[in-house]
Amino acid sequence: MCLALTFSLWYISLTAQKQKINYIEVAAQKGQGVFALLRSYQLLGQSSNIDLFYEINGLQKNTPLTKGKKYYLPLVPIAFDKKSIRSSTKIKDYDLAKEIESYNEDLVKSGLKKKSYKQDFELWVPQFYLDQPNTNNLVNQKPTQLKSEFSSNKTTSHIDTLANIAVKNKKFTEDKLVSDTKIKDKEDSDIKMTDYDKFAKKVSNKSVDVALFGPNKRNVPIESNKLHNQIFYIVPGHGGPDPGAIAKDVFGDHDICEDEYAYDVSLRLARNLISEGATVYVIVQDKNDGIRDDKYLECDTDEKAMGTYEMPISQKKRLRQGMQYVNQLYLKHKLEGIQNQWMISIHIDSQPEESRQDVFFYYQSESKKSKKKAKKLQEVFSEKYEKYQGRDYNGSVSSRPLFVMRASDPEPVYVELANIRNQKDRERIILPQNRQILADWLMEGFLK
Repeated sequence: MCLALTFSLWYISLTAQKQKINYIEVAAQKGQGVFALLRSYQLLGQSSNIDLFYEINGLQKNTPLTKGKKYYLPLVPIAFDKKSIRSSTKIKDYDLAKEIESYNEDLVKSGLKKKSYKQDFELWVPQFYLDQPNTNNLVNQKPTQLKSEFSSNKTTSHIDTLANIAVKNKKFTEDKLVSDTKIKDKEDSDIKMTDYDKFAKKVSNKSVDVALFGPNKRNVPIESNKLHNQIFYIVPGHGGPDPGAIAKDVFGDHDICEDEYAYDVSLRLARNLISEGATVYVIVQDKNDGIRDDKYLECDTDEKAMGTYEMPISQKKRLRQGMQYVNQLYLKHKLEGIQNQWMISIHIDSQPEESRQDVFFYYQSESKKSKKKAKKLQEVFSEKYEKYQGRDYNGSVSSRPLFVMRASDPEPVYVELANIRNQKDRERIILPQNRQILADWLMEGFLK
């Protein structure tokens, strides 16, 4: 009883504090629900924004919005001190500050904000960024109250190897590269560049053999050379000890695990890319599961990194492990003179059951190529939806400071295929023909 009372008082206090924040207020448009409103402001990427929206507006969950009525967004106006975003927001992380800059630029371009923060001296910052542990959560304070913490030197990511640093400083030779490439973490000390080998074996000029795709799909005919001298690192979401998001089918008979369906789409995309002449690495591999034409894919835990290395239980170590492989391979091929290299991370989102969610994309805020490619992929999906479904496509493109996006040396694109908890969305991933269509449309975005 005492514990329950303590929790209630804490929740009331937290709610009161959040209601004191001067959130941005906007009017709902005709036919616009909570998810559509948040999506239009690129705020649907964090599920916490949905709960916060209901909380700060004093609404019960699933309450419909009224046309023309104003609602608070989990978006905070902060005075720009004319020095830097970090000194204005008290966010020390350079990458987060760049995300906020990119976010504000996108709002102006889309007409949701009238002027740039450099003109009206007001930053719009998603509450999500202010809740990060490296901020002091000082919102709505005057610039004079904030101390400048601007630094022109970007902090090097903690997964950078000596080889990465050498390349960036252009002080390397191939002989020195191999001896200097070492992983800092002890648990990964057995990883060496010599362990890498391509899983695709060339049979002839017209076909490639990839055992990973399974007995019925392992022979890959080469259709063209359009993606020659382009390298793709496909990172299926989760795997090993982590199945990712899990849902039940409509009858409750089958578990639907994110990692299995993201993996199947990843293999199909890899096969497509190879058929167009690309070099492809699948970073998470399951040698027992090739491309499967089943509706329900069995959940298992035997996936390994590069098909060889056990995947740690710790999410942080697992993500770091995958990006170490990606970045070392990137460096190897960069030394060979290959410039066009891409990292594609494929996931399936988990949102409230009632939320329909079209395929959407994230890009790295500092990379023009990453942003351009994410928008090109979105354009392809928009064209296909109009042609084949006869309805508007609502998949968004935005930047987000996810670890794999910030840590990737190749140009990264992050893809969310569906909402695993929504019945209609699940058809997009459960039906094998739909998984192939997803892979086909993704490849088309890279062909363009």
